[in-house]
Amino acid sequence: MLIGVVLILIFNEYLATLIQDKNISDLGRAADMLWLSIGEPHIIEIEYTGKKKSKEVSEFAIHFQCQWRFVKGGEILLASCDIYNPYAPELEYKDEWDWDIFGREKEQSSIFDVRRLELKENYLPLKIKNACISSTNDLRIDFENGVYFETFINCSRKYEYYRFIDFINGEHIVVFDEL
Repeated sequence: MLIGVVLILIFNEYLATLIQDKNISDLGRAADMLWLSIGEPHIIEIEYTGKKKSKEVSEFAIHFQCQWRFVKGGEILLASCDIYNPYAPELEYKDEWDWDIFGREKEQSSIFDVRRLELKENYLPLKIKNACISSTNDLRIDFENGVYFETFINCSRKYEYYRFIDFINGEHIVVFDEL
């Protein structure tokens, strides 16, 4: 247990050093995984189907596969379960509605897809004031405008909760029940 606490303290310092005062510049989803883009644009070389390509990415990203939410003043602005629910209440119990389709009209979209655009329009960029990880690997990011982002781990088994990606150094840090 002591090793886990020490690793969390080290990772907290590492995380704070890298992303404090940087901006969340974009957010979105790949299926039901949330991604956050952090920092300035950065060009990387990737290999795709045997060919190298240049791709613009942010300095850092975090991919979340756990429960999460954005909150301001006691109001949930956007949350992980919003991905699975239709924006239009009359579609909520319709078997033909599929949460995993992008680019639909507002009335056919998920709550996430609609509120994500509202969050981007009203709040981005979000400047990071502080970031820390709890002893249960919950992540909290506080922003300068009173918005905060938090995860809450809801699994007792080893599972990838989220992944911190450092595109500058080409590193991935996967956070699960053991850092």
